[in-house]
Amino acid sequence: MTYPNVLVLQYLKKTGQLMPETQMKAENFIAEGYQRLLTFEVPGGGFSWFGNPPALVGMTAFGLMEFNDMAQVYEVDPAVIERTAAWVRQQQQGYGSWGDSLTTAYVTWALAEIGQGNTPEVQTALSALRNNWRAERDPYVLSLIANAMATMNDPTAQEVLRELDGMKITQGESVHWEGQQRTLVGTESVTTGSMETTALVVHAMLRAGAYPQTARAGLTYLIGKKDAFGTWQSTQATVLALKAFILAAAEPGGAAEPGQVTVSVDGMAQAPIYITPENADALYSVVFDDVSLGDHSVAFQVQGGGNLMYQVTTDYYLPWHEAPPETGAGEMDITVDYDRTRLAVNDVITARAQITLRRNAPAVLALVDLGVPPGFSVEASDLERLVESGVIQRFELTGRQIILYIENLRPNYPLQVTYRLRARFPIKAKAPASVAYDYYSPEGAETEAPVDFVVE
Repeated sequence: MTYPNVLVLQYLKKTGQLMPETQMKAENFIAEGYQRLLTFEVPGGGFSWFGNPPALVGMTAFGLMEFNDMAQVYEVDPAVIERTAAWVRQQQQGYGSWGDSLTTAYVTWALAEIGQGNTPEVQTALSALRNNWRAERDPYVLSLIANAMATMNDPTAQEVLRELDGMKITQGESVHWEGQQRTLVGTESVTTGSMETTALVVHAMLRAGAYPQTARAGLTYLIGKKDAFGTWQSTQATVLALKAFILAAAEPGGAAEPGQVTVSVDGMAQAPIYITPENADALYSVVFDDVSLGDHSVAFQVQGGGNLMYQVTTDYYLPWHEAPPETGAGEMDITVDYDRTRLAVNDVITARAQITLRRNAPAVLALVDLGVPPGFSVEASDLERLVESGVIQRFELTGRQIILYIENLRPNYPLQVTYRLRARFPIKAKAPASVAYDYYSPEGAETEAPVDFVVE
C-alpha cells in the first residue's frame, strides 16, 4: 500500500490539511515501502514483481510513475528514476511501440510524467498513438492514450476525449466507463476494471481541461464506489482514483459558503460538522456504535456548505456457524486441511492448502492469507523451499497469518502448498480464516472458515 500512502500525503499537502503526526506516520510507511520497492529491481535494469528476471516493461513504467509521485513528498534517488527511464526507452520496438497499444500508451504517459516527453522515443510513440488511436474501441486503452497526450499538451487529446465522452454510461447523476480487456496490472473484474477506467478518463479530462461536467459526474461515480475502508477495493483502482481526486482538488468548486451538517440515526444526533471553504474537501467520519438489528432511519440535516457528498456504510459480525453459505460466485477456491487438530506442546502438524482459480484468464498476482492459530509457530523452511522450487514467489509471516504471493496463477489448475506448524503452548485456539484472491480483483475472494485446535 506504499503508493496509496504517497498519494494521500500528496492530497493532504495540496489541500493544506497535513498534520505533523500524520506526516510522520505516512513518511515512515513510505520509507519502508521505498526500500522494499528497490529490492524488485532486476539486475541489468527494469523491475519485475519480485526482482526476478526478466524485467517487465509495463511493471517498470508503473514503477516510474510511482517513483515520480513519491518524489513529490519523499526524497527519491534521482539516479533510480534516470536509469529506470533509460532502460524503458531502450525497450522500444519498431514503429514507436512498446508492444500493444495499452502498454505503449502507459509507457508514453509515464515517461512524459517524469519530464522526458521531448525524448525521441516518446515523440515517436506519441506520433504512433496520434496516427492509430481511432482503431481502438476499448475505453481503457483510449483513457491511457488520452492521458499520455494530455500530459504532453497534444491537441489530439481533445479528439480522444470527445470519443470517450460519447462512450460514457450514465446512471443518475454519475457516469462511468467499462473497459473491454485486462488492464495493465491484469485486472479482469468488470467492477474493479470500471473503477480503473473511470478514474483514468476523469484524470485525462481534468488534465486537458475538457468536459468538466462529465469529469464531475465521473468523480461522483468514484465516490459512490469507495468502500467502508476508504479504498476502491484494489490497490490499482485506489491509486488511480486518488490521482483523479488530487487533480480535482485544484479545480474550482467545493463549498462556496460556510455550512454545517448534522447526522442522526433514529433521531439521535451527533455533534454537527462545520464546513468552510478551506475544509470542504476533507473526509469526515461519523460513527454510530451498537446499532441494534432491524430497520433504522439515517438523516442528514444540511445548512449551506455548497455541493457535498456522503456515503453510508455498515459493518457487522456473525459467528461462523451463522454466516451465509458461499454462493460459488467467487473466482478463487481455497481449502486448508490439517493432519490433526488435537496435539501436545512441541508437536508439529502438517497443513495442506489447495488454491484454484475458477476463470479462464490467469491471475497476474494472486495472494493467499493462511491463518496461523495463536500459540503456534511456522516452520519457515517449508515456505523457503516453495520459493526455491518456484511454486510461490514470495512469502511473509505475521503474528496471525502466512501471506503467499503467486505470479501468473493458472486457471483451473489446483496449486497445492504444504507447510508445518509447531504448537508452542497448551491452549484451546481457533486459527484465523484463510483467504485467496486476485490482488487486482479482490471482490472474487474465497474464504475458508477457521479451525479449532486443542494443545495439551
